Amino acid sequence: MAEIILVQPKAGGFDKVGARLPIGILSIAALPYKKGHSVKIVDQRIDSDWKNTILKHITKETICIGITCMTGSQIKYALEASTFFKGEYAVPVIWGGVHPSLMPKQTLENHNINYIIDREGDITFYNLFKCFKENKNFSNVPGVWYKDFDKDFNTELKYTGNKPFIKTLDILPELPYELINIDDYTSTNFEGGKSIDFVSSRGCPAQCAFCYNFVYNKSRWRCMSAKETVRRLKFLVKKFNIKSVFFQDDNFCVNVKRLKEICEGIIKEKLDIKWGTLGLRIDTAKTIDEELLNLMYKSGCRNVDIGVESGNQEMLNKINKNIKLEDIYNVNEKLSKYNFIIKYTFIIGFPNETDNQRMDSVKLALELVKNNKKAYTLFLIYTPYPGNHLYNEAIKLGFKPPKTLEEWSSFNYDTWAFRFSSWHSKKEILKLGSIAFTSFFANKNVLYKINNKLIKLLFLIYHPIAKFRFKNNFHFLPIDSIIGRRFIE
Repeated sequence: MAEIILVQPKAGGFDKVGARLPIGILSIAALPYKKGHSVKIVDQRIDSDWKNTILKHITKETICIGITCMTGSQIKYALEASTFFKGEYAVPVIWGGVHPSLMPKQTLENHNINYIIDREGDITFYNLFKCFKENKNFSNVPGVWYKDFDKDFNTELKYTGNKPFIKTLDILPELPYELINIDDYTSTNFEGGKSIDFVSSRGCPAQCAFCYNFVYNKSRWRCMSAKETVRRLKFLVKKFNIKSVFFQDDNFCVNVKRLKEICEGIIKEKLDIKWGTLGLRIDTAKTIDEELLNLMYKSGCRNVDIGVESGNQEMLNKINKNIKLEDIYNVNEKLSKYNFIIKYTFIIGFPNETDNQRMDSVKLALELVKNNKKAYTLFLIYTPYPGNHLYNEAIKLGFKPPKTLEEWSSFNYDTWAFRFSSWHSKKEILKLGSIAFTSFFANKNVLYKINNKLIKLLFLIYHPIAKFRFKNNFHFLPIDSIIGRRFIE
């Protein structure tokens, strides 16, 4: 029996690489679980019999269902779960996550979804659950979208009002890892052993034109203190024998002083881990001196991901990166002296981007790898997700956004341009897809990200072809990338 059932939907082909820790769902579960309520987490990615799992735990005592969802194919699987719940019991189905928060009205039009938690759900979900359990009015719980009816019984979509952001993550309970089997999940693996994802901050103060953060987090960065971060890491390392940690923060290194304190804390507590981070910006990396770089390495840092986005200064200005090309070269030279694996990410296919500007990015990528043997580059296709600055510009150029929640389930970053009208010609779309696809397989430095043995074998087989295509800008008849895209859908 479970009062609350929380679902982590599948996300498509990328699940084959390995399931990462469902941190969002665990965060939602933390408060009600701490308060003594029964919570069941169902993860479609690792439980092929998830429907029967739900049937074992859903009863007349079940108060509500929570489902997280981001834009793209995850919507398809979230809808499958919502429909299944509605077919079994008349319990409220609550959606949260990036897509419902950015498109609440359209999402609520689906009759299998009753409520939406806007943005952070840690506290809001628990307060809404309490109202349901105690049969109280929830209109004073801010951050909730819901359906109501007017005097003629027509459906109205209403909002309880904005809520403040959680200022410090220290106040949130420890994630209830006991609700899952932690051995089912993997993350970045540096030297073998168990690996795990960890989030120590939320949001990003930057205003990059392609990113959802400006709308979703209002460019506000909130963090867990260095002391609390180290304490929670120590708990994980000791309890689960964790060897690798990947910080999934959007911008882990915003506060350099905090970064230093975390490194010092890891060393002081003698945590035998290797770690990497998703979030390091070029402008921050410029300010990190050799003392801190050495401290990072000593504490176990073996990887940093850096968003470069473009090799053309005009495009960098347009997308509000607030960096110079010379900054990128200088940071790469500085980091090349250390044994860090550096992942540089690029985005191609921006509105009004020329082919020459696109090729500037490819040229820069090749130079970065040439000058830093521990670096690799990954190219993504610009995707006009709701909430970023370039979304309206994309519409003006011919992009036709999906009109229903169901249509958004076909809107994946690597395939959307093939299905929805855009400013790209068919030839351009094929080239963009080939550049993005081959970039992932062109450099063996990426292998630490792949935990699935079959995927790793396929990588090694395809690697020579991908490397040749990417390095020589040979994207004629990209049958390989077309087949690959179908695999990851």
